[in-house]
Amino acid sequence: MAGLEQIVVHARSYLVRWIRVEEHHSISWSVEPHKKSINFGIFKHPGTKGGLTPVLPTHETVDAATSFPPTPSLDGHAQAGKRPRQGSIGKSEDSTAVEKLRSIGLKEVAWAGKCEADKVSMGRYDVPEGDGGMFGLVFDNTFSKQTAKTIHFVLMTHPTNAPPKSGNSLHYSQVVSAGNAVGKNYSPSLNPITDSSSGMEFRGAEGTTFYTGRLNKRRRKKGQGYAKRFFSLDYTSSTLSYYRDRHSSALRGAVPLSLAAVGVNEKTREFSIDSGAEVWHLKAHNRKEFDGWRAALERAASETTVTPPPASSTLPQVRSLPKPAVYDPIAEREWQRIEEIVSKVSGTRDAVRGLAKDTDPKYHSTGLGLGLTTSRRSSNAPSPTSHDVDHSYFPDTNGTPDRRPFWKRKPSAERSAAPTGRRSISAQLAPAIGGAPAHVADDLVHERCMALLRDLDDAVSAFSALIAESKARRRPPLPTTASRNSFESTDNQEYFDALDGDGSPTQLFNIRHSQEDEGQNGHDTDADSDASSDTGDVDRQALAATLKTAHNGSFPRLPDTLPPLPLPLVKRRLNVHTPKHAPPSIISFLRKNAGKDLSTVSMPVTANEPTSLLQRLAESMEYSRLLDHAASASLPPTERLAYVTAFAVSYFANNRVKERALRKPFNPMLGETYELVREDLGFRFLAEKVSHHPVRMACQAESLTNGGWCFTQSPKPEQKFWGKSVELNTEGRARVVLQAPREQYSWSQATCFLRNVIAGEKYVEPVQSMTVHCETSGMRAVATFKSGGMFSGRSEDVQIELFDPAKGDAPLSLGLTGKWTEGLKRTDTGADVWTVGPLVPDAAKVYGFTTFAAALNEITAVEDGHLPPTDSRLRPDQRALEVGDVDKAEALKARLEERQRARRKVRETHGQEWRPRFFEKVSGGEGEGSKGTEEDLWILKRHGGYWEQRVKGEWTGVEEVFEV
Repeated sequence: MAGLEQIVVHARSYLVRWIRVEEHHSISWSVEPHKKSINFGIFKHPGTKGGLTPVLPTHETVDAATSFPPTPSLDGHAQAGKRPRQGSIGKSEDSTAVEKLRSIGLKEVAWAGKCEADKVSMGRYDVPEGDGGMFGLVFDNTFSKQTAKTIHFVLMTHPTNAPPKSGNSLHYSQVVSAGNAVGKNYSPSLNPITDSSSGMEFRGAEGTTFYTGRLNKRRRKKGQGYAKRFFSLDYTSSTLSYYRDRHSSALRGAVPLSLAAVGVNEKTREFSIDSGAEVWHLKAHNRKEFDGWRAALERAASETTVTPPPASSTLPQVRSLPKPAVYDPIAEREWQRIEEIVSKVSGTRDAVRGLAKDTDPKYHSTGLGLGLTTSRRSSNAPSPTSHDVDHSYFPDTNGTPDRRPFWKRKPSAERSAAPTGRRSISAQLAPAIGGAPAHVADDLVHERCMALLRDLDDAVSAFSALIAESKARRRPPLPTTASRNSFESTDNQEYFDALDGDGSPTQLFNIRHSQEDEGQNGHDTDADSDASSDTGDVDRQALAATLKTAHNGSFPRLPDTLPPLPLPLVKRRLNVHTPKHAPPSIISFLRKNAGKDLSTVSMPVTANEPTSLLQRLAESMEYSRLLDHAASASLPPTERLAYVTAFAVSYFANNRVKERALRKPFNPMLGETYELVREDLGFRFLAEKVSHHPVRMACQAESLTNGGWCFTQSPKPEQKFWGKSVELNTEGRARVVLQAPREQYSWSQATCFLRNVIAGEKYVEPVQSMTVHCETSGMRAVATFKSGGMFSGRSEDVQIELFDPAKGDAPLSLGLTGKWTEGLKRTDTGADVWTVGPLVPDAAKVYGFTTFAAALNEITAVEDGHLPPTDSRLRPDQRALEVGDVDKAEALKARLEERQRARRKVRETHGQEWRPRFFEKVSGGEGEGSKGTEEDLWILKRHGGYWEQRVKGEWTGVEEVFEV
């Protein structure tokens, strides 16, 4: 008989048992739920490998909020209009598993529906021709609110035209449950497994090979360390499963390694397995066990065969990896000829682009780019190259309304003579074109050159796409598992290992954390440690806060005046130019740079948005009105805390448009600054990059509204790449001083995750919780970002509770609730506290900017003639990208980075240390929220600082960081 599995599915969750089945084979199964019913069905994975799928389910906690849709049964007939029978658990019996699995691109092949308690439900599914691959056997318990389910499960795979055989596709728990039979299947060279052994390999039925042992698995709840768990790696299916301990037969989770990203950390002996649905953080007890598990995972990943998805697969936004075709030398020669032809067409396009530039009237008397000029170009002057052209003038070929060939388009109605003192291109070409009239105007020639250029651009783009697709079909794709990185981290290259240039490519990638989280190494065997929980623990230590009446070194002082304020109102722009280039493909970038040291490779400039990281910091001041309200001494202390907390939550609102996650801001030059003076909002803001390795910035904002307030922060962004997602943390507490009430507040920003880095819809979401401390009174506010489940898309709900240690441990009646993408309301009165600001028109196509962000790079009357040469608005590559000149921006960015490296080498040669010009370092770690830990704090210099020099109009001691 086949082995019996025991599976445990938590309440409001489902678990997927993965199995690989070839075409013309069948899946036979029997399910017996214990005491309570369960839903069961079969889904098929599209088949892409290496983490290219947007998400992959293993098990999940979700809210049961939607009804079961009509689904086909195992006999292939649709159950239209039918709902599963109601069970006995809770009031909400509706399941959400099917819709969620469909929404992520999994194909439903058979759904049995409800399996009654204490009854054996049996079935069979025959895999049709061409449809083999990875199948997920789904145990759905999302309809149950509180009760976990235990299922006895038997699974067999066999040829469709042959009877089932016992022992197929057994998990480790099935093999060890066979008792004496296990001993017969052990490898003779290995001793029996004992409780103290770890990392042992043995053979199961019919050639099945397992690698088993204990690993520490990090708990889901924040700050609770690791729990000992028993893991089993099945080489046959390349599936990693885990149980509570070696003697437990209840499967708690399983991940097929062929569909996941696996990372290793040599320093901490840690493995991260990112399935897209969740990340398993595993840690070996010692170096020997780490090396054993690493070799086992490498072997399992390398032995996996990938089944391409069928034509009917509907995985969104993912291109599957096809099988390489047989090499055809004749076809290769033909495609080489096509590439040569396209190369010639591309050269012709560049020549036409140069001709179009020479005939462009706007270049007759103005300089271009990097000191080049086109005025009074002689007839024998060389043609400009393609990278000299200002592409901001050229219209977007995709958006051109007139798509007729250039020779059919009507000439311009107006004709004008060439500028005085300059011989027109048309006049120079007159003898060569058979005596064409010399009075043909430059604007007519330019119009026709532009039309020809657009046609050539279309031809080159179409052929290039065809060649790329043909290469992908004709040649084996490079293994993407060997080089997984995020576009958020490639620019600074501080936390990720690059590929080795020699040797065979590994199937695992190395991860180096900015901080190794050495503190979370505890061992706990709590049986409930695997239950999902995305809410952070409330900081109970804040209840012991003592009163502080004087400013400490962590909080800056507010000056009596804020020059240059007050100022008359100015009009600011409400939009920016629409980008002409789509963000680059991360997969394509990694393939092109396979085998290279990624620390020497920069992402293309099209991966950036036309703002710097300093300007992104300034976006947090969009809702400064919340601090204006909090600064009012007439408000009760609890309301002031509520307004400060709303301001802290508003920081995340700039990511509410998901397109904002497609690009990243420019990494500032060391010493780069950015000022923001908003006369309409009554505050001034300054930011400076104070360290390059690691990246650290400092910012300070001040206002005298309602008695005045001061905001300061010294953020150091940190990133951890988990294969399909990037964990974004910001070290450096934010601090606010309210002048009239003499109160001080501080908080650390909540952790964010950038989801679907490799493929799928990218978006940013905050997770867990964030606590805002009032350092003066001891009160605190806890903002909890609620989890919406792994397959329900981005979570947006946030709940804020206020606590006063003088009134006990219970939350106060005043709280806030809402969405960080929309706004917050009071829980006691329902009144609006904060609402998000307006977006630019058609924001999804314009970087996802708000109108506040669109004005950040503009030089208005407030800044004109008053900026230092280090201000981000004056950065030339960023300005070129904003106007659409991508080639110029790329060249300038490379030149600026090279100059920065040269300045660093000069300082190192002379033994000099970089010192920020406008910020000074102070001692940190004071305050209840800081918990006494040392922290780098930077505040504005009081004497001879930025605002004093701005008033004088003299910038002394400022380095020219934008000199090219």
